[in-house]
Amino acid sequence: MTRDSKVELVYQQLREDIESGTLAPGTALGEVAVVARTGASRTPVREALRRLAADGLVDLAPHRGARVSLVSLRSVRDLFDLRTMLEPEAMRQAARATATDPQLRSALTRMRADLSRMQRRSASAARSAAFYELADRFDWAVVSATRNEHLRRVLADLRPHTARLRNLSHGDPGRIEASVVEHLRMCDALLAGDADEAAAACTEHLRQGLRTIVARLLGDDDGLADALDLGVSTRP
Repeated sequence: MTRDSKVELVYQQLREDIESGTLAPGTALGEVAVVARTGASRTPVREALRRLAADGLVDLAPHRGARVSLVSLRSVRDLFDLRTMLEPEAMRQAARATATDPQLRSALTRMRADLSRMQRRSASAARSAAFYELADRFDWAVVSATRNEHLRRVLADLRPHTARLRNLSHGDPGRIEASVVEHLRMCDALLAGDADEAAAACTEHLRQGLRTIVARLLGDDDGLADALDLGVSTRP
């Protein structure tokens, strides 16, 4: 195995663990610990950590080593502001693409059926994991259907950040139930070729996700609406 392939393996393993929440925000990533975790030597570990730092998933500080980057109120709001500018347009493009792409339409039809079946399942860790996997497939289907290559690239680059925030959002069991309904609405809009409804459904999904994440970070559901109105989520 070449050095580049070793770096890639370490990078992918750590990135997946960060996205899934296995490595929580703030977790120390000392070289010795990462070497033990991945079985790689120090050189590919160092290079993988530098790549993750460039992605914004790891913080590298002199004399303090590497840590999984923290999730701040400001970073959450900045990310959702950007997503709200980009993702509804991606949904519009995906809705138009669904009308002419039989393969995309077939994939969305299967996902719609999976979501419907998921509504009838009892809450469990396995059901939550299945929903995460399905939501990720849905997101990638939309990204792939986006016809603007620059928009597609930006959305793909944001995926690691949106994936790990999903863990915060879906830490609330009620949020998973609501998100299933929101994904059904988005699927229906795409299959109907309704670009306006697809964009509106996406915007509402993002709004509700943001509310839940901010509530968890603040640790206070009661003051959530006031916090958002006052712009608390834009502070570090």
